Amino acid sequence: MLNNRLRYVKGSPAAAAWGILRDLKVQNFPIDPRQIATQLGIVIWERELPDTCDGCLMRVGNAWGILINARIRSESRRNFTIAHEIGHYLLERDSVGSCSLDERLNAVMAEQDENTEQGKPNKQAYLQSEQRANQFAAELLMPTPIFSADSSSHAQVGLPAIAALASQYGTSLTSTGIHYTRLSKFVCAIVFSEEGVIRYFAYSDAFRENKDCYLVSGQPLHPKAFASQFNNRVSAGELMGEVPLNYWCKPKESRMNEGKSESANSKIFEHSRRIPSTKQVITFLHLPC
Repeated sequence: MLNNRLRYVKGSPAAAAWGILRDLKVQNFPIDPRQIATQLGIVIWERELPDTCDGCLMRVGNAWGILINARIRSESRRNFTIAHEIGHYLLERDSVGSCSLDERLNAVMAEQDENTEQGKPNKQAYLQSEQRANQFAAELLMPTPIFSADSSSHAQVGLPAIAALASQYGTSLTSTGIHYTRLSKFVCAIVFSEEGVIRYFAYSDAFRENKDCYLVSGQPLHPKAFASQFNNRVSAGELMGEVPLNYWCKPKESRMNEGKSESANSKIFEHSRRIPSTKQVITFLHLPC
């Protein structure tokens, strides 16, 4: 039973997600966010939207709806988007005013664009709102107490476990990989690169605490890293093996003057593969103990 396994900070996105699962007596996985939206009285419909917008929460009078970008083909991405918007509804609905569809879309696009007069002052609030909705979505679809237990049951660490969990929970490799890595007890990170550049990443607490493990968003991939081989179209499958730690990590600047970093001689295990139907490469990095 979910309610016997939950430990959370009151008022957090996780508390809201676990609370709605408990209140609606959701027991089966994968969790269907459409069904949850229906039980909350939220209508879901689709329309082609700009590529930068996966979806948005709508209020018209006292009626609520979630608009999904019809261009999204991945069912797991659609599910995460719906869960994300449910998060906005449960966490922020008191601040969402009634408006027309065009007005709502214009507001969303303005919030995303920091160069507009509306976007500049609201950028930080927008990012915080999106982060909380993402946390809610991850916990709604992959509740930490249950997900952690399932993660620990996999003998293999990294992408094999992430792929199996994604199938089990009906979630994407991206969202599953981020959740898995942040909860891991190992010194590990997950990196998403595109066209030879690190776009974003997530890491475990142990990785963050390691003085030689420091990733930089926007940094070009090392030409000899396995992930680079996908950009060079050398490989279409997956590549794995030990590589020098400094192919990926730079020592924290605060430590660099304390002597030569061990990263030049250390090794890290890299497992890279292309994410289907995208230009991105997913890489799991694991530093052996």
